Amino acid sequence: MSIRIVLADRQPIVIEGLRSLIGDEPDMEILDACDTGVEALESVRQNRPDILLTGMNLADIDGLEVLRQLRDEGVSTRIVFFVTGIDDEEAVEAMRLRVEGILLKEMPTRLVLQCIRKVHDGGRWLETKSMARVVERLQEQENSRGEFVDRLSPREQEVTRLVMEGLNNKDIAARLALSVGTIKIHLHNIYEKLGIRSRLQLAAQAREKGFD
Repeated sequence: MSIRIVLADRQPIVIEGLRSLIGDEPDMEILDACDTGVEALESVRQNRPDILLTGMNLADIDGLEVLRQLRDEGVSTRIVFFVTGIDDEEAVEAMRLRVEGILLKEMPTRLVLQCIRKVHDGGRWLETKSMARVVERLQEQENSRGEFVDRLSPREQEVTRLVMEGLNNKDIAARLALSVGTIKIHLHNIYEKLGIRSRLQLAAQAREKGFD
C-alpha cells in the first residue's frame, strides 16, 4: 500500500520539487498540495493522509498552528515539518505537540524519502545533527548579540533601535525628549565603538547581530 501524502508550502518551487521527487517513488502517492494552512487542514480532514509534509511559514496560519489543531482533533496523520530553519522556541513547541518529523530543506533529497518512510513506519525524524547546527548558530548569534549590546550604553541602545526603525535625528530626539545635538553625540559615540561610519551601517550591523 502506498504512503499517502499531502504537501503544504507557500513556495510553488518547493511543491513542484517535492512532486517531482516523490512522484517517482512507487510506494508513495501525493493526494494534494496546498499553499495555506487552512487548505492544509481541510485537505488532511478530507483525505486523511498518512503524512502531512508541511512548511512552517504558510500563507496564513503557520505550521505549528496546523499541528496544534490536528492534535486537538485527534487526527492520526503524522506530521513532518520541511523547513529552511527552525528556532529553539519553535522546536520546543513542535516537540511538545509531538511532531513526528523535522527535516531541513538543506538535506539531500534521498533523506527526504528516508524521512517519509521512517515516519510512516512509526519512527521519528528530528534531524538531531542538523538541529544541533541550528542551535549552535543561534547560540553564536546570541553571543554576538550580547557582545554588541555590551558595547553600547542603554541610551545608545535606544538610539540604535530608533535608527533601525528608520527615524531621522529630529524624530529620534523628539521620541527620547532630547536635543538633536545630543542625538548626534550619541551616534558619534556609537560609530566609534562599533567602527562604522553611517546609520545605514549601524542598522545593518544591528540586524546582523540579532539586535532588536
